[in-house]
Amino acid sequence: MTEEVRKYAEKCMIESNIRMVPGHCPEFDNKEQVDLFLKICAKMSEAGHRALEEFQANIFDLTDVDINEYQELLDRLKRNKEKVPLEILTTKYKKSYGELKESIRAMTKDILQDVALDGLRIEQSHAELVYVYINAAIKESGILEKIGHAVFHQYDAEQVLEYASQLREMVHQVMKGREENAS
Repeated sequence: MTEEVRKYAEKCMIESNIRMVPGHCPEFDNKEQVDLFLKICAKMSEAGHRALEEFQANIFDLTDVDINEYQELLDRLKRNKEKVPLEILTTKYKKSYGELKESIRAMTKDILQDVALDGLRIEQSHAELVYVYINAAIKESGILEKIGHAVFHQYDAEQVLEYASQLREMVHQVMKGREENAS
């Protein structure tokens, strides 16, 4: 690659926000190849963003939980914690406060299971081992703590769905790895 083409490629990549690992830039013969490469990168990035947006828009379809109802429960929990001292919530309103928290926990669990496990197929004979791998990956990731924070401190259903999406990706990566190892 000529010095002129290298400088042109660097300039164009910086302007387009494409980042390359040093030493991993393709060898371009001319500026037209640089332009074509950047055009292809832009199309791939655009397609990736569209696919992510489409998945996030359809994530509501992966769960039977009414997300609006879930957010209303989170909002009620937030209001309770803001307006009523914790001591009173856990004594005078213990039963209703406990029921509210339990409803939120159950709905959160349903959302996570529905989203993360949708379309997953596990052979019965391998199920126990696969669950061990999945649970280990989930525990190692720390995502459950993030979900707990999103639920009981941020009161944010959308954040829970985002973490459910990440959890789904993690579970499917574990399954993909298991399938590749089995081959």
